[in-house]
Amino acid sequence: MTDPEKRGSSKRGPYAKGLARRQQIIDEVLAVYDRLGYEGTSLRAIGEAIGVTHPVLKHHFGTREQLFIEVLREHDRRFLETAYDGDASFVDLIHQSAEHSMRVPGLMSLLNSMVAHALEAGNERSRAHFSERYADLREQITGLLAEGQEAGAVRTDIPLDQAASLLLAAADGLGTQWLLDGSADIKSGLLLLQRLLAPPDQQVAQADG
Repeated sequence: MTDPEKRGSSKRGPYAKGLARRQQIIDEVLAVYDRLGYEGTSLRAIGEAIGVTHPVLKHHFGTREQLFIEVLREHDRRFLETAYDGDASFVDLIHQSAEHSMRVPGLMSLLNSMVAHALEAGNERSRAHFSERYADLREQITGLLAEGQEAGAVRTDIPLDQAASLLLAAADGLGTQWLLDGSADIKSGLLLLQRLLAPPDQQVAQADG
């Protein structure tokens, strides 16, 4: 009979290799997307560009839609790992979100394409993903705004859930304008919104500064 410990390790080897392969694909998709765009980035085109067979991509992700969702989910996870910690404020999140968006424009472009895809009839998987994503982000931003109220950095006469939705809408809209022609100043726009959310006495001080 085979040693159970050896049996387990033999299973972990291929499993770990499969996870690494999956991660490699996720990491390389954006470069292909930047070059080929949404319509040109089929599973087969991605496979040819990164040296992975079409059956392997189908095995790991099933469809192009699921692959793109996993790319976006992974980048969200990485961003929140670095930006959202115990010491972060909503102001920190504004700064880091703006910098991240401009540093990885292909990610913003893919996000916009997939949100548009989710709004079309029949794309329930994408719709469910983005509904959950925005709900999670609103909850996190609402929590940061509540902490800002306690610290005296956010005015107390506003509904925080609506303010969180407004921040998300501003970030997405400014990002779209910046992608189109580069004229929108994402960071300045978000910082203006931050100033509008501050108590009146701080708004004057920030404007003077």
